[in-house]
Amino acid sequence: MLRVPISILIILALGLAGCATLSTDECSTGDWQKIGKQDGNDGRTPDRFIHHAKACKLDRSDASRALYASGRQEGLKSYCTTVRGYREGALGQAYANVCAGSSAADFMKGYQLGQRVFQTESKSSTTLDSYHTVTRKLLRAETEGERAQLLKEQARLEAENARLKQEIQALRTQADAMVTSSRKKKNL
Repeated sequence: MLRVPISILIILALGLAGCATLSTDECSTGDWQKIGKQDGNDGRTPDRFIHHAKACKLDRSDASRALYASGRQEGLKSYCTTVRGYREGALGQAYANVCAGSSAADFMKGYQLGQRVFQTESKSSTTLDSYHTVTRKLLRAETEGERAQLLKEQARLEAENARLKQEIQALRTQADAMVTSSRKKKNL
């Protein structure tokens, strides 16, 4: 008899659960406008409707599609903002080009700044990992020449990480100003 490790079964079950686009409750209520609004707020593409309808084995009528599209457009209003763009970029999320017109420009302004923060933080993390690796090697170094080389590398990595931390701080200051400006515009 073929024995499958329990961890593989758990991973497969979680993977299959991830294929469902809606919960059983959401499928049974079929509130397409609400579902569309949530998808818009999440920055989903319009073809998500088809995946939902297939998953729920529900009506794909023009009326359902229109309700979904209307809700999605409403949801996109909260997604396609400078602040949300920054958040998505800073979290390293992908962008599916769902915003249009001036809201696309607003979103991208924040998204690009967020991406710069994400990338710089990633570099800082990698530099810090390298620093720790060099430190461990330094503890095992056998010759003075090897120690000197590792100390030099350690100092270089420390300086690089300090530079990256300053860059992150400058980017966050820029982001704070952008968020404040965006909120002021919204309140006008």
